[in-house]
Amino acid sequence: MFTRIALLLIAIFAVPYYWFLMDPGPTSVSPRDIDIARLRALASSEAGALPVAIEFAAVATDTVPGTILVAGGGLRSERTGVFVWRLITPGGDTIINSGLTRDQATASGFGDFHPAIQATADSWLQAARRIIFTSEEIDHVGGLIAMLPTSPDIAEKVIGNPQQVDAVRALAPVLTKSLSSVPRALIPPDGYAAIAPGIAAVRTPGHLGGSQMIYVRLQDGREFLWAGDTAPMRRNVEWQRPRSRYSAEWQGNEDRTATLGWIKGLVRLQKSQPGLKIIYGHDYSWLSDPVMGPRFTSAPASELVPPEGKLAR
Repeated sequence: MFTRIALLLIAIFAVPYYWFLMDPGPTSVSPRDIDIARLRALASSEAGALPVAIEFAAVATDTVPGTILVAGGGLRSERTGVFVWRLITPGGDTIINSGLTRDQATASGFGDFHPAIQATADSWLQAARRIIFTSEEIDHVGGLIAMLPTSPDIAEKVIGNPQQVDAVRALAPVLTKSLSSVPRALIPPDGYAAIAPGIAAVRTPGHLGGSQMIYVRLQDGREFLWAGDTAPMRRNVEWQRPRSRYSAEWQGNEDRTATLGWIKGLVRLQKSQPGLKIIYGHDYSWLSDPVMGPRFTSAPASELVPPEGKLAR
């Protein structure tokens, strides 16, 4: 009798645990190719100064069990973050993603929000020449949404694909007609597009319909590829595993099969282009690693922090 009860308890708890947190998805998924030659050509197609350096702002952080963002990743805690990236460029910076507000951070599961760092990101957005996103999720577009009521003209800097623009428009009804001028050349679901000198994008729908990767070549020749939420953590690529089913399908609406195809595409790209650095979407531990990380500069906190509650921050 005891053995039967034990087996029943194992079945009750082990099967759901495996299904929601460990199952890596279909193993027969083929890699989805990322045409690096095309990205390089597009990044070289526009005349002008290339980015010279990269800075990041970690506006919210938290720790989560590894198996949440990497299926079967274990219960050891992983440090995660919401990042805004500044591509420092003579003649005008490009900003990747926009951070979020305190309420948005809480709703997205990030326990530690850093208003002084978000204030720094806000100053980047205000001064930027263009703003792009790796997806339309709130932890990517939320900072922009919060700024639009008082700075509606900032929408003119946005270069987004249709799903991203639709999401921003739905979240920010105060938008001026300026947002109707985008998207710019990013319409095909698997489309490639030039963004600026040294910067190009490729659509990678899977995590969300508007997911895309951003390629950047600096003036010194170094190359980077922002994987966004397709690969939030380094181990997504190292282990060739997507998010857990709990994170991808229970909490979200991800196409895990499509995402796994893009992850396998990143693995193939990494093998053929060892000099190309992949930037993972939320991996704070990797980002701050002095050996494995990209060695970007962390942005200082701004002294110009809005009063609590201002712009819902």
